[in-house]
Amino acid sequence: MNKKFLGVVGRLEKLSILRRMEANRISAEAGLYMGQLPILEYIIHHDGCTQKEIADLMSVSPASIATSTKRLQKAGLVKKQIDEDNLRKNMLSVTEKGIELAKKCRESFNEFDKKLFNGFSDEELLSVKEHLDRLIANISDDSKIDYYSIVALRNESKKFNIKE
Repeated sequence: MNKKFLGVVGRLEKLSILRRMEANRISAEAGLYMGQLPILEYIIHHDGCTQKEIADLMSVSPASIATSTKRLQKAGLVKKQIDEDNLRKNMLSVTEKGIELAKKCRESFNEFDKKLFNGFSDEELLSVKEHLDRLIANISDDSKIDYYSIVALRNESKKFNIKE
């Protein structure tokens, strides 16, 4: 690798590790396993969705989502309701407790992001965004990847033991 890239790549990796550590801390403090907040937030925005929908979206096995939703259900954050038209179909919804916990976690993540970008002007933030968009576009077919697609890509990389 070209030496001029090493400093940048090293910093990107360090930032990724520090952000992941903070995400783990925030999730653990809330009593969530890593990856459960995106599931909760998806269900909040897609009330009545199924485990299969979430599994397909996040590119994980239905069994993995079933395990997560069982844990979320046991914690009183999610409830399952059988579809009257299809008794094999469970529809998911988030309880008030789940909504409050997701909101609290999201606020913690937002506070961390505020800290991360402390002292950046609007112009600097726009510049960082544009540079990151360019990096993403250089290595992907679509630079407009949403959050759930990123989770899916992360899960896909885990299947092949690709380190982030």
